Amino acid sequence: MKKKFPTKLVFNIFVFCLCVGIVCFFFFSEDGLRDLLQSGQGVIWQWVVVAIISQLVYMFTETTVIYLFIREKYKNFSYLNAIKVSFTGLFWSAVTPSSTGGQPMQIYLLHSMNVEIGYATSRLMQKFLVYQVVLTLISIISVIMNFGYILSNDNIVFIVVMLVFGFVSQLAVTLIIVMFSFSPNLARKLIMFIAKILGKIKIVKNLDSKVSTIDKQLDTFHSSNKDIYKKPKLLVPAVILTFVQFIAMFLVPYFIYLSLGLSGVGPVQIATSQAFVNLMSGMIPIPGASGAAELGYTAFFSAIFIGGTLKSSTLIWRLINYYGVIVATAPFAYLTKGKTDEAKAKVENKN
Repeated sequence: MKKKFPTKLVFNIFVFCLCVGIVCFFFFSEDGLRDLLQSGQGVIWQWVVVAIISQLVYMFTETTVIYLFIREKYKNFSYLNAIKVSFTGLFWSAVTPSSTGGQPMQIYLLHSMNVEIGYATSRLMQKFLVYQVVLTLISIISVIMNFGYILSNDNIVFIVVMLVFGFVSQLAVTLIIVMFSFSPNLARKLIMFIAKILGKIKIVKNLDSKVSTIDKQLDTFHSSNKDIYKKPKLLVPAVILTFVQFIAMFLVPYFIYLSLGLSGVGPVQIATSQAFVNLMSGMIPIPGASGAAELGYTAFFSAIFIGGTLKSSTLIWRLINYYGVIVATAPFAYLTKGKTDEAKAKVENKN
């Protein structure tokens, strides 16, 4: 038998080398972090600590939303369990393309905590819908508030192209989720159509059983979805907390700005610029949008981080909001180790 080409291994090695190369570039190149530290200008580390705290607020707000959604039915679901589920999702989202690994691992972990598969799936999908809607609204507000800055930016062509791509991608994802939430028949027809195509080209095997499983999950999802929209006391806090979550994340560059001894630009402009960076890089199919995130950051913040501080701010930002998150949440990855196959088997038996 011919050996299968190790595509996944090669891809992982490529991403690892890319990340290492990016870190080295922003640290060792001219006007990089090393030059800043050696110049005597230094860094005001107290503001870096505040930036880290802001990132932690983002992470624990995510945890709180999960806690509210799951505990609504499962009263024994503790905040510690919510931390485990949230941090597991953050880790797998960080290390998988387009953050696709986060939710499946969270569902597996919730199932191991005796949370029904259908309920866990529907609640996480609803949470993601809230996340996408809030992000889209913030992005629109950011464009309106920062329109003049976009037009005056030297990288206007690149920024406009990436913004359009980001908006179209986010809008498409949001519309698909809304379709799944409010149009069961349309969602079912689309899924069946896609499943048949995948079956014909042999990507999906045992098509009948797969279609049956998907159909049952859709019924469970829509049943649970109708239930949550009758509970504004659950949905409204989730929306508010998600706004807080984004604000905390978007303020991280502002605190980095202060840590580098800069002044003159307010938190609103920096936060809205960070919203653009997230919008541009969110759909890049590389773990952490590595490369695209840094490129978008330098494009938007080139006129803000002046005096040779742009590269330093980029590296500090990534160390806090990406690499730091991986390090902080990596210990929770073991919670899904060896449980994936078990969870999959339970799901198949359940259906």
